[in-house]
This record gives sequence, structure tokens and C-alpha cells, in this order.
Amino acid sequence: MAKRKTIMLSILIIISLVLIITACGKKDEDKAAENAEASDPAINNNELQQGGSVIVGITQELDSLDPYLAAAAGTKEVIYNFFDGLVKLMPDGTFEPALAESYEFSDDATEFTFKIRTGVKFHNGKDLTVDDVVYSLQRAAGLLPDSKAALIPQLAIVDSVSGDTEAGSVTVKLKESDADFITYMTLAIIPRDYTEQAQKPIGTGPFVFTEYKTQQHLKMKQNPDYWRDRPAYLDEVTFMIVSDADAAIMDLQEGNFDIFPYLTMDKAELLKDKYDFIAADSNMVQIWGLNNQRVPFDDPVARKAFNMAIDKQMLIDAVTFGEGSVLESGMAPPMQDYYNADLTSRYNPEEAKKMLEEAGYQDLKIEITVPGDYVIHVQTAEVLAEQLKQIGVTAEVKTVDWGTWLSDVYMGRNYDSTVIALTFDYVAPATVLRHYYSKSDNNFINFANAEFDELYETALSETDHAKRVELYHQMQKILQDDAASVFLQNPGTQTAVIKTLGGYTTYPQYVQDMYTVYYK
Repeated sequence: MAKRKTIMLSILIIISLVLIITACGKKDEDKAAENAEASDPAINNNELQQGGSVIVGITQELDSLDPYLAAAAGTKEVIYNFFDGLVKLMPDGTFEPALAESYEFSDDATEFTFKIRTGVKFHNGKDLTVDDVVYSLQRAAGLLPDSKAALIPQLAIVDSVSGDTEAGSVTVKLKESDADFITYMTLAIIPRDYTEQAQKPIGTGPFVFTEYKTQQHLKMKQNPDYWRDRPAYLDEVTFMIVSDADAAIMDLQEGNFDIFPYLTMDKAELLKDKYDFIAADSNMVQIWGLNNQRVPFDDPVARKAFNMAIDKQMLIDAVTFGEGSVLESGMAPPMQDYYNADLTSRYNPEEAKKMLEEAGYQDLKIEITVPGDYVIHVQTAEVLAEQLKQIGVTAEVKTVDWGTWLSDVYMGRNYDSTVIALTFDYVAPATVLRHYYSKSDNNFINFANAEFDELYETALSETDHAKRVELYHQMQKILQDDAASVFLQNPGTQTAVIKTLGGYTTYPQYVQDMYTVYYK
């Protein structure tokens, strides 16, 4: 049997996709909080208050409150507060102990064993058991007798889940190697034999669900029995649903919201008297996706010319008010060491036009299909079309509804080019670059490169962090060299936080973590 490596989660493990902004709270089990205590004068001067309530503005209606059935990012960021996983991703890119005290894995990354924490209670008062963890993982992986498929696609790789009650451990065996597997274990652990998760969610998290009214609000209260060294600072949190950020401006100017995420910087000037603005990179890679099996995008020369024709910084200034980072490949700065920061490119429309002419492409007419539901992508496509005029290319922007985009572009691959942002639910580099692996269903741009595929497969089973980083750097270089598509930007985000609050923390995932928020 392969030699097993034991890794205590209390040791900081750098994985990927890191977003360093603010961290707040206490002790090793909540590193974000510890960092805030070192820097926040309110805490150092003993001015922190326990208690109080806040209102968070959100612009998306919630779907299922079941953590395995929730599809919308807007839902996931809210219900995050109800649940814990076996591990917890911290803002600085490390993993901290959560419902697992430690774990170990085999050399080939096909078997993982978790030591389950004791003394943890669910919101219904029942103790967390090994059986609850086994049930949760089996349900998410589609391994229950009545399961039809994995509810969490990343867990389709799981072959079996077994528990040892006496040892207090759970063992997961995979069908094939996956060195990123531990990143999926932020997955919510839920009680077995509870059937109302979709309406009245129950977890072990710092807040307890109290009420949800469609198109109005979701309310939660502090969990006084939270298993960490302290409960949440706040007594109650209300997530108020509004139609959009523009509709909420008047309420924000009057201070009716305490927190409002995903605002653009053009709103900051209107709100600066009452709110602090916390800037962060997003967990997305905005791409002008080129269908590598459609003329002229099947020609690397044409793809390289299109890359050279786009002024990315001008696009960022025009569309996201300068709040974004120029990208050169399929990963973004929040991925920290997995991100290849050494890649650069040249903007040269004159040379791009010459390349197209020499390759026999003259008077080109192309189509950019974009989901009309997302203004940022529509505006990006319009800017691209303007920039392409200077190299003699006519681009028609075709807007479609989200369902049509999914069926025709993402699944059907029946399109010329598209603008979209590729996001990720888990902090695993493989889940980001799988879009370019030729055997992946997610490879909607039809990119095919044998060397890339080989590196990708090697990285899946490579458990040495430094070696994996180098493999992913090489893959990003291939994407640039082969001009797989035009990688545009990592859009920035702004969160308005009323000046009386502290401790608001950002993550590389879409979450609104209320555990560390407090009144100064």
C-alpha cells in the first residue's frame, strides 16, 4: 500500500485561488479573525461590541436552500452561513480545521481519511456523528440507493464512502487520482434523515435559519452553541432582496443597508460619506471564447491576430470602470502561486491586420454570441466589435437568453465566438483549466492540444505542491502560445460596508461570511 501522508489541518496548507483582502476574529481555528484583531484599532481598544443586527442587500432571488441543490451563486453566498465543511477555506488561501480535526491521503491521491470532530451539534440540537458525514458525502456524490447522479459534479469521482464509528473517522475512495479533492471538502455537512433542507436548512454553522419570504428577505439568527471558541458577534442578519444595485442607491444613500456587495466604483462617490468600500478580485476569468473548430478560429494564426487586436486595458476602463486585472491566460491573480504572472502580450492592431491578410482572411464577418442577462458581457462584446473594426473584421453581437446560451453555446458548441466569465465553486486549479482539456465536457471552445492534455492529467495525481504549480504554469503558457481564446480580465468587485461595522471578510468564493462581522 502506498505510504500515507498525514496532514494536520492546523498546519496552513496553501492550495489555490487566493483572495487576500481582510481577515477578522480569533485564534488558530479562525485565522482571518486573528489577522483583523492585530490590525483593527476598534478591537485593540476594546471597542468591539457583541450583538446587534445587520441588513445585507442582495440582487438575486434565492433558489433551493439545500446546499447540494442550490444552483445560483447568489443563494450559495447566503446559505454559506448555515453550514460547515470538513475543512474551511480562509481568506489567505489556507485551510483550517472545521468538522474534521485532521486528514490523511495516499500517495496516489485516491484515498482520503478524515478524523471527525466531536462535541459539535446541529441546529436541531442533535450531535454530529460519523454517520452524518458519510450520509452527506454519499448524497452529494450520488451514492445513496435512490441517487441518480452526483448532486455536486466534482464528487462524481468518488467511488465509496465508509465510516468507522469507533475510530471516529470517514474514508473516501476515489475512482481515479485527484490531488484537488481536499478543496471540495468545504462541502456542507448536513444531518441524515432530515428532509426539509430546501425549505428550512439545518447545519452546524454560526447562524441558524429563521425565515425566508420569496422576493423579500431571508433571516438568520446567531447559533449560541457554535462549536468554535466563540459564537458570531451579531445577533441577527437579514438578507434583503432588491431588483438591482441601481434600484438600491436611494436606500444606500439613506443608510438603510449595512452591507451591499458587487457595486461598481462609479457608485462609490455617491456613498463615500456613509460607507467604506472594500475592493477585491472576483473568482472569475472573463474570456472572449473562440470556437476552435469554426473558421477562422480553427487557425492558430487567426486566433493570434485576434489576441493582438484587443486593447484589454481600454476594455476594462470602459466596461468595469478600471476595476479589473488584464489576463493573458486561463487563470487569474486570486489563484496566487498557481497563476502564471510571467505571461505578457503585445497590443498591435496593425500587425494583427497584416497577419490576417497574409493568411488569406479579408473582409471577415464573425458573430459574438453573448447572454443578454449579463450586462458586463454584452458591453464587453460591443467594445470588442469596435476594436475589431480597425483590423477589417466585422463582428455582429448576438444576444440570447441564458437558457439558449447554455444549450447552444456551452453544451451544443454551435457558435462562432462568445463572451462569458468562467467561475468556480471550489478552489481547485483543475476545475478552472478543465475548460481546455480536450476530453472534458466543459471544453466548450473545442481546444485540443496533446501536450496540454498530458500536463493536465499529470497534475491531477501530483501531490507535491511545487511540482503541481509548475505544471499549471506550463499549461497556461500553452494556452497563450496556442491562442486558445482571448483572455480578457479578472473583474474587480466592490462591497459597500457601513462605517459602523468592522470585520467584513472577502473570499475567493461567492460567500457573505457574517461570522466575523461586528459593530465597532
